[in-house]
Amino acid sequence: MTKNSMARLHPLRDYIRQNVADLRSSPCLLISSAPPPPGGTSAQQDDPRVRAFVERNEQHLALEFNLRAVTCRVSSAFPTSTSLDEAVSLAKRAGLKGAGGEGRGGGPPGQGVIVGMGSGAAMDLAKAVADAMFGNISTREGGDGNDDDDGTDPAAGSASLVLAPCTIGGVWAASSNSSISLLDTKEEMLLPYLPPPWRNNLAPARRNGTVVTMDPYMYLAMPPLYTPFLPVKRSEYTRAPTMAHVAAAALAIMLDLARTLDAVANAGRENNAVDIHNHVAKEIKDVTSLFTSVLELATCVAKNVGGDDGADYAKLAQRHLLDAIPRLSSVVERSSFLANVPLTTAGTLPQKLANSLLPTYFPQCHLITFLASTLPGLCDLLSESLPVDGNGSMVGVVATSITEHGDAIDAVRMSSLSSWASRVTMEAGLPSMASLAYGTPDVNTLVGKLDSYEALMASFSGGVTHGRVRDDQWLMEDVLRRSLLR
Repeated sequence: MTKNSMARLHPLRDYIRQNVADLRSSPCLLISSAPPPPGGTSAQQDDPRVRAFVERNEQHLALEFNLRAVTCRVSSAFPTSTSLDEAVSLAKRAGLKGAGGEGRGGGPPGQGVIVGMGSGAAMDLAKAVADAMFGNISTREGGDGNDDDDGTDPAAGSASLVLAPCTIGGVWAASSNSSISLLDTKEEMLLPYLPPPWRNNLAPARRNGTVVTMDPYMYLAMPPLYTPFLPVKRSEYTRAPTMAHVAAAALAIMLDLARTLDAVANAGRENNAVDIHNHVAKEIKDVTSLFTSVLELATCVAKNVGGDDGADYAKLAQRHLLDAIPRLSSVVERSSFLANVPLTTAGTLPQKLANSLLPTYFPQCHLITFLASTLPGLCDLLSESLPVDGNGSMVGVVATSITEHGDAIDAVRMSSLSSWASRVTMEAGLPSMASLAYGTPDVNTLVGKLDSYEALMASFSGGVTHGRVRDDQWLMEDVLRRSLLR
């Protein structure tokens, strides 16, 4: 993905039409989202817009373009190792061939195209199958992490993975170049899927041979900007995330990326503070401003500031999100390069909390909503260590961009990151983690799950615990406790 606005991307049918001759000569595996089964525990909603998007594109691929495609559907919130194995087996039976050495390189290139369309789970499963079969991964051992090359080759027939998201979770997943997390049904955690191209590379890596397409706004299953949060039992919370949830989740990730970059700069490893600021500070500030705007627009709708139903605010927020989400992926990639940590230790605190706790204790909660619930606790933690003026701190850059941001009606500026988080959580309809945790075990049991997650992650590194992992372990516990007390 480039950092350019996703609004400029063309629909899937346009891409297929432009490359139809080459695509007809290749076997194709079509991975699409499907409605969850009746009585299932998935937080994915049975949205008729998603069904219409998938059915319309499946018909076009089969009838209009006559591609040699077989279909694989995913209805769960997350792909599992079993669903990955089944999809890979189906792909091979359909004639797709993996790269020489099953993605390890040194052999003939793979043959075939994988098309993922619909929800985030479909995007993730499509990427995992492509990683397993084609291994289109390159390392980033040189450069400054500041290039605009998205690792794709738009030439006809060159793509081995084509993604067509139609939900906000799908857009988020499609724009990410990181490795995939699969639901481990035994451990009840989200654990990274690391085939050889990912596992064997300590340098930051990226996925090549990928094309992302997107239909016009009116065909996307975009969520509302704001809905009031009504506390319910944990087992009954099945709402899909709003745009406000997405913005809050992204800001939690941005703040923790900033924390990591500050730690790297202070330790004097790889790059100094000046280098880091030169590479990512402006982009971080701009992207933070876009996500903050979405939250402030949600508060306007909640207060009925704009009158009517807030449709204009929702359209503006949608444009902000579709601009900011791909740029968030770019910031994550550049930050990973600057931090230069092993892949098996990568990930922000909100993501690690979700990976370890979400499947077991928050099974009905959408991943994005859970990430959003970590924002107040993280802001509370970072506010205590933030310099008064924020100078020389990447966290200060993000905090200043948030707290000095004015919305469309020139709201009063907030003087504290923590007080801003408390205010916006209440006004924008964001659930607190405490409200989502109704019926969960005591906090010590939850902390034990965090310890188990970190032990499993350390096992991926041969039992070696990276210094950052040790630091993150107690910070995860701190954020968790603060979040549950709010």
